[in-house]
Amino acid sequence: MILRRVREHVTGHNWFAVGVDFIIVVVGVFVGIQASNWNQARAERSQGREYRAMLLNDLDSNLENLATRKHYYSWVRNEALAMLADLDRPASSLDQQFLVHAYQATQILPWALKRNTYDEIVSTGAIASLGDPLLRDKISNYYVTSDVTGANISVVPPYRDIVRRVMPYAAQQAIRAHCNERIVPNSRGSTDMILPEGRCELGLDSEVVRRSVVQVHEWPGLELDLNRQIVDLDQKLLSVDAISARATALKAALKDADR
Repeated sequence: MILRRVREHVTGHNWFAVGVDFIIVVVGVFVGIQASNWNQARAERSQGREYRAMLLNDLDSNLENLATRKHYYSWVRNEALAMLADLDRPASSLDQQFLVHAYQATQILPWALKRNTYDEIVSTGAIASLGDPLLRDKISNYYVTSDVTGANISVVPPYRDIVRRVMPYAAQQAIRAHCNERIVPNSRGSTDMILPEGRCELGLDSEVVRRSVVQVHEWPGLELDLNRQIVDLDQKLLSVDAISARATALKAALKDADR
């Protein structure tokens, strides 16, 4: 329609009308581009709000995971400290609880933090929709730090392998049967870890207990390896506190972005 009018005006040498038509075309194109940009910006803002909400859900899950992990590492550390005290006593004065302390001090909890949303954001190239550069840096730094934390927590000192190699199988089997942690589903759709409390009765023959205690207690250099294990558990607890603080700070920043 516009092009036909322009041809008619050019043919009739109506240059004023041609100028008006040209201005109409330019304004129409400009308005169309602006409308497209506004729609795209609105879609990106909406996507950003949705992604921030999903990141908040992931962070809530991670903080719950980290709280469980701190409780778990504290339990293992207490067992290790009890084992360290037992090593200062003669083997003849120890009973099956020594075996429990020795074994529980070997326990590990594999690293696993939820990062599905962040990985999706990166893979789709939607990182710019999350907010200003400072917020994006905070998000990226949190996940980079969590990867470093995971690498540190994945370290398993030699103590675990030594004790599980030295302790007779019958004793280990009895501990797993009577003293293991339990993982049960909860109302939130995830799981809770229930740790053993108090004294565990293994039901082993007294001679089996005596031989097992001596075999573990007298293993050369075990106290040095246990020292290394306790230091590692201290480091794990510090790492969990640090990444928990970062997750809490990131939650606050994400909430501020939606105010």
